[in-house]
Amino acid sequence: MSAFEKSVPDSIAGKCVLVVEDDYVLAREVCNDLKSHGVNVLGPAPTVHYASLIVGRRRLDGAILDIKLFGQEVYELVDVLMARGVPIIFATAYQKDHIDARYRSVETLHKPLDLGSLRRKVAAFRPQQASAPVVSHEPMVVPREGRGPETVQDQWARLLFGAMQDNA
Repeated sequence: MSAFEKSVPDSIAGKCVLVVEDDYVLAREVCNDLKSHGVNVLGPAPTVHYASLIVGRRRLDGAILDIKLFGQEVYELVDVLMARGVPIIFATAYQKDHIDARYRSVETLHKPLDLGSLRRKVAAFRPQQASAPVVSHEPMVVPREGRGPETVQDQWARLLFGAMQDNA
């Protein structure tokens, strides 16, 4: 084990990291591993909407995002996080050529995830310069109040999050 690998637990302890993943087993594994190394984990969030609610105005040291959650891509959330200067890692099965061209420069770990590599990437999180949001044809994520009934994806996200909190 290198000196850097030995120092990784110390360098990730206390970081606040958002985990956005719709695979319950993988989300639980990632969150539990990071928590065991002292990371303050927000999530897991299985939908973009739920991730937006969790984040709110919190200060984040970084975010780990799957690209597709229940058929919805996370690029809208990526724009919001990048505008805030939050470092991002994609944790995905997508190859670079399947990632939207605007986001191919984002650090990517391919599934199945190597948790040691993930911890090293989290240790390397440094605040980024806030960027202008990418112009999107989709509306920004906003809370559901006044937007009608909760969708199936939102119900699933709420239930999954509750189950994860109960089992943590």
